[in-house]
Amino acid sequence: MALSPGTRFISQSPRKTQSPRKTQSPRKTPSANQNAKPPLSWKGVLFAFAANMLLVTVGTGLVQTLHLPIEFEIIATLIGPMLTGVLTAFYTRQRGAMHAFLGGMLSVMPLTFFIFCCAWQPALYAGAFCTIGGALAEIVQRRRTAVP
Repeated sequence: MALSPGTRFISQSPRKTQSPRKTQSPRKTPSANQNAKPPLSWKGVLFAFAANMLLVTVGTGLVQTLHLPIEFEIIATLIGPMLTGVLTAFYTRQRGAMHAFLGGMLSVMPLTFFIFCCAWQPALYAGAFCTIGGALAEIVQRRRTAVP
């Protein structure tokens, strides 16, 4: 059985011709500058840090003062930081999740030692839920500004 030189097998694909590469100019285009993200604001990070410390401290203090069950402390540890993240996103107006993340994570260490008596897990949850609140609020803000 002889095969002709132009015969291809099923597993072979036709050869693609190479197109000449396009050269890109080293200049930046105006669209690249328009898509650049604004810088982070230290005031936004400080706001997230202070608000997270305040709301977690007040929530935990109320639960301990009123002698409520431990479930209420968990709710205070999660709702306060989520509210902080939302408020941070509205305060900064842009990149709210990143501001909430930095402020929330900076507050983990003081919350661990001063509020939760060296229990790092609730403090880490507080920082994480601060980030989640900021991210959710940022998504809502983007949808509002994207729709004309």
